[in-house]
Amino acid sequence: MGTSTSSSGGRAGSPFDPEWLAPDGAAPSNPDGETQSDPEQDIGEGAPDSDSPVAGENVIAPDRRFGPARSQMGSYLKNGNRDNLRGAIRSMVSKGMGGASRAASTMRSTAKGAGALGQFLEAVRDGTDPRVTDWVARCRAGNLSASDLALEVLKEVISDSGSIDEESLRDAGTNALAKLYENNPNVDIFDLTDAQIAEVIGLTIANQICQRIDMQLGQTYEKLKHDPAQIQERRTDIREWVWAEVRVTLEEKKASHTDPKNLAQSVLQSALQVFAE
Repeated sequence: MGTSTSSSGGRAGSPFDPEWLAPDGAAPSNPDGETQSDPEQDIGEGAPDSDSPVAGENVIAPDRRFGPARSQMGSYLKNGNRDNLRGAIRSMVSKGMGGASRAASTMRSTAKGAGALGQFLEAVRDGTDPRVTDWVARCRAGNLSASDLALEVLKEVISDSGSIDEESLRDAGTNALAKLYENNPNVDIFDLTDAQIAEVIGLTIANQICQRIDMQLGQTYEKLKHDPAQIQERRTDIREWVWAEVRVTLEEKKASHTDPKNLAQSVLQSALQVFAE
Protein backbone atom coordinates (compact mmCIF):
# COMPACT_ATOMS: atom_id res chain seq x y z
CA MET A 1 0.00 0.00 0.00
CA GLY A 2 2.92 2.31 -0.51
CA THR A 3 6.58 2.77 0.26
CA SER A 4 6.27 3.94 3.85
CA THR A 5 7.69 1.60 6.45
CA SER A 6 5.95 0.78 9.68
CA SER A 7 6.54 2.87 12.75
CA SER A 8 6.73 1.97 16.39
CA GLY A 9 4.25 4.77 17.03
CA GLY A 10 6.55 7.20 18.77
CA ARG A 11 8.33 7.12 22.08
CA ALA A 12 6.53 7.83 25.34
CA GLY A 13 6.29 11.58 25.81
CA SER A 14 6.55 12.33 22.08
CA PRO A 15 4.17 14.76 20.32
CA PHE A 16 1.33 13.59 18.07
CA ASP A 17 2.99 15.02 14.96
CA PRO A 18 6.16 13.19 13.92
CA GLU A 19 9.47 15.03 14.26
CA TRP A 20 10.06 15.05 10.50
CA LEU A 21 6.77 16.82 9.72
CA ALA A 22 7.47 20.41 8.69
CA PRO A 23 5.35 23.09 10.42
CA ASP A 24 3.38 23.73 7.23
CA GLY A 25 3.63 20.24 5.79
CA ALA A 26 5.23 19.45 2.45
CA ALA A 27 4.89 22.18 -0.16
CA PRO A 28 3.98 20.73 -3.56
CA SER A 29 4.57 22.78 -6.66
CA ASN A 30 1.61 24.84 -7.82
CA PRO A 31 0.80 25.31 -11.51
CA ASP A 32 -0.35 28.84 -10.73
CA GLY A 33 2.88 29.68 -8.95
CA GLU A 34 1.12 30.53 -5.71
CA THR A 35 1.78 29.26 -2.22
CA GLN A 36 -1.05 27.03 -1.13
CA SER A 37 -2.86 27.97 2.03
CA ASP A 38 -3.01 25.88 5.17
CA PRO A 39 -5.96 23.47 5.36
CA GLU A 40 -6.38 24.38 9.02
CA GLN A 41 -7.54 27.81 7.83
CA ASP A 42 -9.33 26.77 4.65
CA ILE A 43 -11.26 23.62 5.45
CA GLY A 44 -14.00 25.38 7.34
CA GLU A 45 -15.88 22.14 7.89
CA GLY A 46 -16.09 19.89 10.91
CA ALA A 47 -15.31 21.30 14.31
CA PRO A 48 -12.48 19.63 16.24
CA ASP A 49 -13.52 16.61 18.25
CA SER A 50 -14.52 17.75 21.72
CA ASP A 51 -12.24 15.18 23.31
CA SER A 52 -9.33 15.81 20.93
CA PRO A 53 -6.49 18.33 21.29
CA VAL A 54 -6.59 21.51 19.22
CA ALA A 55 -4.80 20.66 16.00
CA GLY A 56 -2.39 23.60 16.15
CA GLU A 57 -0.91 22.66 19.50
CA ASN A 58 2.14 20.43 19.88
CA VAL A 59 0.35 18.16 22.36
CA ILE A 60 2.12 15.16 23.85
CA ALA A 61 0.55 11.87 22.75
CA PRO A 62 -0.38 9.12 25.22
CA ASP A 63 1.88 6.09 25.53
CA ARG A 64 1.00 3.05 23.40
CA ARG A 65 -1.54 5.09 21.48
CA PHE A 66 -1.59 2.65 18.55
CA GLY A 67 -1.79 -0.46 20.74
CA PRO A 68 -5.59 -0.94 20.53
CA ALA A 69 -5.55 -0.33 16.78
CA ARG A 70 -2.83 -2.93 16.27
CA SER A 71 -4.75 -5.42 18.37
CA GLN A 72 -7.86 -4.93 16.21
CA MET A 73 -5.74 -5.13 13.07
CA GLY A 74 -4.30 -8.43 14.29
CA SER A 75 -7.81 -9.81 14.65
CA TYR A 76 -8.72 -8.59 11.17
CA LEU A 77 -5.63 -10.24 9.65
CA LYS A 78 -6.68 -13.53 11.24
CA ASN A 79 -10.38 -13.54 10.38
CA GLY A 80 -10.86 -10.95 7.62
CA ASN A 81 -13.80 -9.41 9.51
CA ARG A 82 -14.26 -5.81 8.38
CA ASP A 83 -15.73 -4.91 11.76
CA ASN A 84 -12.26 -5.50 13.17
CA LEU A 85 -10.75 -3.47 10.33
CA ARG A 86 -13.13 -0.60 10.97
CA GLY A 87 -12.34 -0.77 14.69
CA ALA A 88 -8.62 -0.69 13.95
CA ILE A 89 -8.84 2.40 11.76
CA ARG A 90 -11.25 4.10 14.17
CA SER A 91 -8.76 3.62 17.00
CA MET A 92 -5.83 4.67 14.81
CA VAL A 93 -7.48 7.99 13.94
CA SER A 94 -9.28 8.77 17.20
CA LYS A 95 -6.63 7.66 19.72
CA GLY A 96 -3.46 7.09 17.76
CA MET A 97 -3.63 10.31 15.75
CA GLY A 98 -5.54 12.41 18.29
CA GLY A 99 -8.90 12.66 16.52
CA ALA A 100 -10.03 13.57 13.02
CA SER A 101 -9.09 17.25 13.20
CA ARG A 102 -5.58 16.58 14.43
CA ALA A 103 -5.19 13.74 11.92
CA ALA A 104 -6.19 16.13 9.12
CA SER A 105 -3.61 18.61 10.39
CA THR A 106 -0.90 15.94 10.55
CA MET A 107 -1.83 14.86 7.01
CA ARG A 108 -2.22 18.41 5.68
CA SER A 109 0.40 17.75 3.00
CA THR A 110 -1.99 15.09 1.64
CA ALA A 111 -4.65 17.72 0.97
CA LYS A 112 -2.09 20.11 -0.48
CA GLY A 113 -0.58 17.46 -2.73
CA ALA A 114 -3.88 16.01 -3.95
CA GLY A 115 -5.22 19.52 -4.57
CA ALA A 116 -2.07 20.55 -6.45
CA LEU A 117 -2.34 17.44 -8.60
CA GLY A 118 -5.94 18.27 -9.45
CA GLN A 119 -5.02 21.89 -10.26
CA PHE A 120 -2.22 20.77 -12.55
CA LEU A 121 -4.45 18.33 -14.43
CA GLU A 122 -7.00 21.12 -14.90
CA ALA A 123 -4.26 23.42 -16.24
CA VAL A 124 -3.11 20.66 -18.62
CA ARG A 125 -6.66 20.31 -19.97
CA ASP A 126 -7.52 24.00 -20.17
CA GLY A 127 -4.27 25.14 -21.81
CA THR A 128 -4.33 28.59 -20.18
CA ASP A 129 -0.90 28.41 -18.53
CA PRO A 130 1.99 28.81 -21.04
CA ARG A 131 4.41 26.88 -18.83
CA VAL A 132 2.03 23.94 -18.56
CA THR A 133 1.24 24.14 -22.29
CA ASP A 134 4.98 23.85 -23.05
CA TRP A 135 5.16 20.83 -20.73
CA VAL A 136 2.26 19.19 -22.59
CA ALA A 137 4.00 19.78 -25.92
CA ARG A 138 7.22 18.17 -24.66
CA CYS A 139 5.35 15.14 -23.32
CA ARG A 140 3.36 14.67 -26.52
CA ALA A 141 6.56 14.87 -28.56
CA GLY A 142 8.17 12.25 -26.32
CA ASN A 143 5.34 9.76 -26.98
CA LEU A 144 5.56 8.57 -23.37
CA SER A 145 3.96 5.43 -22.03
CA ALA A 146 1.13 5.83 -19.51
CA SER A 147 3.40 4.96 -16.58
CA ASP A 148 6.17 7.33 -17.71
CA LEU A 149 3.63 10.11 -18.28
CA ALA A 150 2.26 9.63 -14.76
CA LEU A 151 5.79 10.00 -13.37
CA GLU A 152 6.29 13.19 -15.37
CA VAL A 153 3.04 14.61 -13.99
CA LEU A 154 4.11 13.96 -10.42
CA LYS A 155 7.55 15.49 -11.06
CA GLU A 156 5.81 18.69 -12.06
CA VAL A 157 3.43 18.70 -9.10
CA ILE A 158 5.51 17.50 -6.14
CA SER A 159 8.89 19.03 -5.38
CA ASP A 160 11.86 16.71 -4.97
CA SER A 161 13.52 17.75 -1.73
CA GLY A 162 13.62 14.18 -0.46
CA SER A 163 11.18 14.56 2.44
CA ILE A 164 9.13 11.59 3.66
CA ASP A 165 5.86 13.36 2.88
CA GLU A 166 6.90 14.17 -0.69
CA GLU A 167 8.04 10.63 -1.45
CA SER A 168 4.77 9.31 -0.06
CA LEU A 169 2.73 11.83 -2.07
CA ARG A 170 4.48 11.00 -5.33
CA ASP A 171 3.83 7.31 -4.74
CA ALA A 172 0.17 7.94 -3.88
CA GLY A 173 -0.38 10.20 -6.89
CA THR A 174 1.36 7.83 -9.29
CA ASN A 175 -0.78 4.95 -8.06
CA ALA A 176 -3.90 7.11 -8.39
CA LEU A 177 -3.14 7.84 -12.05
CA ALA A 178 -2.38 4.16 -12.65
CA LYS A 179 -5.77 3.25 -11.17
CA LEU A 180 -7.44 5.86 -13.38
CA TYR A 181 -5.88 4.21 -16.44
CA GLU A 182 -6.93 0.80 -15.16
CA ASN A 183 -10.54 1.94 -14.75
CA ASN A 184 -10.54 3.91 -18.01
CA PRO A 185 -8.04 2.34 -20.47
CA ASN A 186 -8.73 4.95 -23.17
CA VAL A 187 -8.46 7.97 -20.89
CA ASP A 188 -6.56 11.01 -22.21
CA ILE A 189 -4.54 12.45 -19.35
CA PHE A 190 -4.20 15.70 -21.32
CA ASP A 191 -7.98 16.11 -21.42
CA LEU A 192 -9.50 14.74 -18.23
CA THR A 193 -13.06 15.55 -17.25
CA ASP A 194 -13.88 17.20 -13.93
CA ALA A 195 -15.15 13.84 -12.66
CA GLN A 196 -11.91 12.09 -13.64
CA ILE A 197 -9.81 14.78 -11.96
CA ALA A 198 -11.94 14.45 -8.82
CA GLU A 199 -11.38 10.68 -8.95
CA VAL A 200 -7.61 11.19 -9.06
CA ILE A 201 -7.84 13.51 -6.05
CA GLY A 202 -9.91 10.97 -4.11
CA LEU A 203 -7.64 8.07 -5.06
CA THR A 204 -4.56 10.03 -3.98
CA ILE A 205 -6.15 10.71 -0.59
CA ALA A 206 -7.21 7.07 -0.21
CA ASN A 207 -3.68 5.91 -1.09
CA GLN A 208 -2.22 8.27 1.48
CA ILE A 209 -4.56 6.96 4.18
CA CYS A 210 -3.50 3.40 3.28
CA GLN A 211 0.13 4.45 3.54
CA ARG A 212 -0.62 5.88 6.98
CA ILE A 213 -2.17 2.56 7.98
CA ASP A 214 0.98 0.80 6.77
CA MET A 215 3.23 3.17 8.68
CA GLN A 216 1.35 3.09 11.98
CA LEU A 217 -0.03 -0.45 12.04
CA GLY A 218 2.44 -2.27 9.80
CA GLN A 219 4.14 -3.86 12.80
CA THR A 220 1.13 -6.14 13.00
CA TYR A 221 1.91 -7.61 9.58
CA GLU A 222 5.49 -8.23 10.64
CA LYS A 223 4.89 -9.73 14.06
CA LEU A 224 2.10 -12.18 13.19
CA LYS A 225 3.17 -15.28 11.30
CA HIS A 226 0.61 -15.20 8.51
CA ASP A 227 1.00 -16.61 5.04
CA PRO A 228 2.37 -13.80 2.79
CA ALA A 229 -0.37 -14.44 0.24
CA GLN A 230 -3.00 -13.98 2.95
CA ILE A 231 -1.37 -10.73 4.08
CA GLN A 232 -1.48 -9.40 0.53
CA GLU A 233 -5.11 -10.45 0.23
CA ARG A 234 -5.94 -8.53 3.40
CA ARG A 235 -4.00 -5.48 2.27
CA THR A 236 -5.87 -5.47 -1.03
CA ASP A 237 -9.11 -5.65 0.94
CA ILE A 238 -7.97 -2.69 3.06
CA ARG A 239 -7.26 -0.63 -0.06
CA GLU A 240 -10.67 -1.47 -1.50
CA TRP A 241 -12.44 -0.63 1.76
CA VAL A 242 -10.61 2.66 2.26
CA TRP A 243 -11.29 3.73 -1.33
CA ALA A 244 -14.97 2.80 -1.01
CA GLU A 245 -15.29 4.98 2.10
CA VAL A 246 -13.37 7.90 0.55
CA ARG A 247 -15.38 7.62 -2.68
CA VAL A 248 -18.66 8.10 -0.76
CA THR A 249 -17.26 11.30 0.74
CA LEU A 250 -15.92 12.40 -2.66
CA GLU A 251 -19.33 11.97 -4.29
CA GLU A 252 -20.90 14.06 -1.52
CA LYS A 253 -18.36 16.88 -1.81
CA LYS A 254 -17.43 17.25 -5.47
CA ALA A 255 -20.60 19.09 -6.53
CA SER A 256 -20.09 21.86 -3.96
CA HIS A 257 -16.27 22.03 -4.12
CA THR A 258 -15.27 22.65 -7.72
CA ASP A 259 -11.82 23.98 -6.88
CA PRO A 260 -9.41 20.99 -6.58
CA LYS A 261 -7.62 22.42 -3.56
CA ASN A 262 -10.80 22.96 -1.58
CA LEU A 263 -12.18 19.60 -2.70
CA ALA A 264 -9.08 17.77 -1.47
CA GLN A 265 -9.16 19.53 1.89
CA SER A 266 -12.85 18.81 2.40
CA VAL A 267 -12.62 15.15 1.35
CA LEU A 268 -9.64 14.44 3.61
CA GLN A 269 -11.23 16.13 6.63
CA SER A 270 -14.62 14.46 6.14
CA ALA A 271 -13.17 11.02 5.39
CA LEU A 272 -11.09 11.11 8.58
CA GLN A 273 -14.19 12.10 10.53
CA VAL A 274 -15.99 9.07 9.11
CA PHE A 275 -13.08 6.78 10.00
CA ALA A 276 -12.99 8.17 13.54
CA GLU A 277 -16.70 7.50 14.18
